[in-house]
Amino acid sequence: MMTEIKKLACLLLLLGALVAADDKTVERSADTNTVKTPVQNADDASDAAADKASKTKSGEKPDEDPNKGLVKLSPKEKIWVHPGKKWIIVDGRVCLREGQLEMFAVPYETKTHEAVVSIDCHSRFVHAALLAMGAKAGTPVRFRPKYTPAHGSVVDIFVLWKDEDGKQQIAAAQEWMRDERKKKTLEYPWVFGGSGFFKDEADENRYYADGGEMVCVANFAVAMLDLPIESDKANTALLYVANTEKIPPMDTPIRMVLVPRKGVVTKADTKDVPKRLAKDAPIVKELAKLTLPW
Repeated sequence: MMTEIKKLACLLLLLGALVAADDKTVERSADTNTVKTPVQNADDASDAAADKASKTKSGEKPDEDPNKGLVKLSPKEKIWVHPGKKWIIVDGRVCLREGQLEMFAVPYETKTHEAVVSIDCHSRFVHAALLAMGAKAGTPVRFRPKYTPAHGSVVDIFVLWKDEDGKQQIAAAQEWMRDERKKKTLEYPWVFGGSGFFKDEADENRYYADGGEMVCVANFAVAMLDLPIESDKANTALLYVANTEKIPPMDTPIRMVLVPRKGVVTKADTKDVPKRLAKDAPIVKELAKLTLPW
């Protein structure tokens, strides 16, 4: 399984290079995954060039459309990457609005009773995409001989959805959870611990986080993404609960975007715990340009 993930990551890197080299003649979209012909692209390029020229003359910086750089990773899994911006994008639905949480996001048909969103993609594909987009897998949490928090690349997570009036919304994933003791929303980003592998009864390699531990808020030794702080998974000590008033209705379609922080990698002995981004961080405005296909 690890070999398969590495191969997948390498394929994504190659695909990203091809997209970057050929972005004038090929466009892919997250909702249709269509490929335009060179003639169609010539027409589009002409219009784009005219638009760009008019903006450049006025001194205004051309507005880049992030939807054009999305590449679908799998025909069955709902996952895309943006090689230029290093984004990983997955689709899913709201699956819980009240109660204690162990995870923020889980693969579909796993631990949906313990997470806010259910994702239509297996964790191993997200792992491969993170690697391909430059994230560094570290190590999941360790409890013995002493507690050592998960560490690896810092990853920021955002969710996009449409409200009841059809207006597109965006929020940091932390806004959908709150610390029950502090009565505050989650203050930390996630780190890419990387989960692990095991042999099943048929002696086949399996990825632990495919069982549910995709994006955790309680520490798990098999978490793919975990918090960089101690967060007990015992039911009597769970820190985080669903922030009901911020979460859209059950079954609302969502798009989750994972953004590895470039060059920011925690280690086992990191003293300064990373904090979540500000609500007005530039990435929020940039991600808001993504167009939801529903």
